[in-house]
Amino acid sequence: MSEYWLAAAFGAGSGGLLLALFARWPAKALAMQGFIALCAMLSIYIGARLVTGSLGAVALETVIAFTVLGLTQFAMTKWLPSIGIAIFFHGMYDAVWGPHTGVADWYPPLCAGFDGVVGLGLLIILLRKQRTSKTPP
Repeated sequence: MSEYWLAAAFGAGSGGLLLALFARWPAKALAMQGFIALCAMLSIYIGARLVTGSLGAVALETVIAFTVLGLTQFAMTKWLPSIGIAIFFHGMYDAVWGPHTGVADWYPPLCAGFDGVVGLGLLIILLRKQRTSKTPP
């Protein structure tokens, strides 16, 4: 159990460092990089199903991933900070269902920590950038 929390702490720390590196990027570029990261995150579970699952499990994981990506992309056209919410909820998926997907034992807690920090961080950063871009100089 302590390895679970160590992996989660490492993921959270890595997410915090990544946000610190890129927080000054323009909002749209930052959000698009978050979207690309979400694509990679969802692809890992498709890959795990390719190794351990049936064709039906691979197809279901792929349909879910594309649905989530499509909904996230649509939400981002209406409200850019929604990428933070999508990544945060992916972290909750990692924490709850990730251990049952066939990935390595350390992966779900690491990603839950990373996604939680990055998701909330992106939400806060993009909200602030949105707020400051609307205020007159």
